[in-house]
Amino acid sequence: GKIPSVNPGSELLKQARIAVNNGNLQQAERYFQALLALDPNHPEALAGLGQCLCWRQNTVEGLQYLKQAAQRLAQTLKPGDSVKTLIDLSLQLLHWGDLPQALSLAETAVQLSPEHAAALNNLALCYSRSHRDQEALDYATQACKLLPDEPGCNILLAILESRTGRLALAQQRLEHILQVSQDPAQTARATLELGKVFDQLGQYEQAFRAFCSAGRQHLTLPAIQAIPAESVFATLKSYQSGFTPELFRRWPIALLSDDHLPTPIFLLGFLRSGTTLAEQVLAAHPEIITSNEEPFITTVLKELRQITHSNEDIPSLLQQLTLQQVKQLRQCYWQQVINKYGNNVLNNVFIDKMALNTIEIGLISLLFPDAKIIFALRDPRDVCLSCFMQAFNPSPVTVNLFTWTGIAQQYAAIMDYWLAMQPHIAPEVFTLRYEDTVSAFETTFRQLFKFLGLAWHPNCTQFYTQVSGRYIATPSFSAVNQPIYTSAINRWQHYSQHFAPVLPELRRFIEEFGYD
Repeated sequence: GKIPSVNPGSELLKQARIAVNNGNLQQAERYFQALLALDPNHPEALAGLGQCLCWRQNTVEGLQYLKQAAQRLAQTLKPGDSVKTLIDLSLQLLHWGDLPQALSLAETAVQLSPEHAAALNNLALCYSRSHRDQEALDYATQACKLLPDEPGCNILLAILESRTGRLALAQQRLEHILQVSQDPAQTARATLELGKVFDQLGQYEQAFRAFCSAGRQHLTLPAIQAIPAESVFATLKSYQSGFTPELFRRWPIALLSDDHLPTPIFLLGFLRSGTTLAEQVLAAHPEIITSNEEPFITTVLKELRQITHSNEDIPSLLQQLTLQQVKQLRQCYWQQVINKYGNNVLNNVFIDKMALNTIEIGLISLLFPDAKIIFALRDPRDVCLSCFMQAFNPSPVTVNLFTWTGIAQQYAAIMDYWLAMQPHIAPEVFTLRYEDTVSAFETTFRQLFKFLGLAWHPNCTQFYTQVSGRYIATPSFSAVNQPIYTSAINRWQHYSQHFAPVLPELRRFIEEFGYD
């Protein structure tokens, strides 16, 4: 009989999908590239290759492929066609920080399918991230009319209603979702958002009860239960004993600087301490490029384990390195930054903003002894309250932030570590108090720019006008597109009666940092 012919493109696509599902991104890349050699305009191959490159931290090149996929899809789809691929691609672009392209695709999807609830909801999300709240509200309202009991789109609409002052509507919507939702994760999120609405309404007892309830609900979710709550404390303990003064002195900058790599600046602290506000002000300066919660240091840690082929603790691994291997880790860091922001980043001042890089201050000091550190500080009570009010993605450094006592314990552990390490690290440190950025904005940031060796720029005063179109990955994204406000200072006082269980953990830091 006649042997049936195999479509090579179909087989390559099948193998690429299998490789992606198995997490083998390099192999998936090869299949997608082979498919593009056969058909340079294949939308799924373009999108798949782009996604693989982005996941492997090659964001500049990856986004180019995702954009090509977007353009190809936008050209070929007609009214009435399924817009699911368009929505998925828009969400990918949003995830990787290309907000304008994500928004463009979201708008195209709604033009092609104006009654598609997911398309309407995705467009609302993109407008929300673009700080275009009224347009976001309009499309979210349309989506919820089509899906009145769907938790996700109703939670987004409730967030937009509360952000635009429609608090009674937001409260009713969230209470309805809590009655009808069968999804534990969405129920937990709705409970948290209801707590924020109560906070805005000045109903602080109900707000705190909702935050506690949301935390308990989150802790029942499999994704959170799978994360060991003790791991961050074990890491800090091993770091505190392993990063000795001798280790810190092992590779002075004179030995490292002949690789002629630039000097990074690290913006860190604890979560909810004002790092996003500081990053937005700094990003408004024309000579500065800032990162947006990028895992550059995490990837360096993976490279360290590959170099040493060992699962020992990090200080022990660093003790084993040669000078050449340390330079390899420095190169690894900067290659990631270039992959994300392009070669032009080397001609600017680069600021790596990741709040809990505080945990990795030992590694940072060893690799970049000439770096500068901006340490964001805020009243510990306001920090803990703000953490309790946020929806964090589950990870080893957020798993303790779903309970009131867990937040205080993790805050105390990380701040203890910071205070122990600070006298020994090589980089210079500038302490940036959130309260000073609010009460004496220009004076404080002029001092910071002087520390960075940069002249003050008037753009920085109007930083909130520069935010439109920038993707901001943190929960603070909606707060940094407006002028400085003071309402977040001493917010803890509304909840003062609930601090009794956590004050033993926090008191020494309240005193140490001058907040008593």
